[in-house]
Amino acid sequence: MKCTMLLVLILSIAATGSALAMEKNGGLAASYVTPDGDFDDLVDPGWGLSAIFDYNMAQMVDISGSVGWYRFGGTTRPSGLQTVRLNVWEFAAGPQFDFGKLYLGVEGAYSTNIDEWGFVPNIGFRKDLIDIGVRYKMTEDSNYYAVRAGFFF
Repeated sequence: MKCTMLLVLILSIAATGSALAMEKNGGLAASYVTPDGDFDDLVDPGWGLSAIFDYNMAQMVDISGSVGWYRFGGTTRPSGLQTVRLNVWEFAAGPQFDFGKLYLGVEGAYSTNIDEWGFVPNIGFRKDLIDIGVRYKMTEDSNYYAVRAGFFF
């Protein structure tokens, strides 16, 4: 699975060719993250900061990417055991399809401290330089939602 995701990322970036030189957008974003599934038993919701990128490839297709840091809160389990806060760095990239102001995408991502590759389907709304989106990170052991608000410059 790791090889497949890595191959998809490499092919997506390689397929852009000279399109990467045409238009480059970068920005910053803040996120509210909340764990899902079994991961919810280990950590509490948290927040994060990201550097975000959007490279225009074709009329409706972009390559999006981000380098983000998330801090999940510690939680107390029913047994009384307390877990510590978890800091996660996430590196993600993949295709994004633009439908006017609405976009849909899927990224391959690697997360440190969890040490897992996963998929990140996302949907969002972009108006001028403002970007608001919802992402769902899926890995084998840790799933979480991120509501992200960003600004491109």
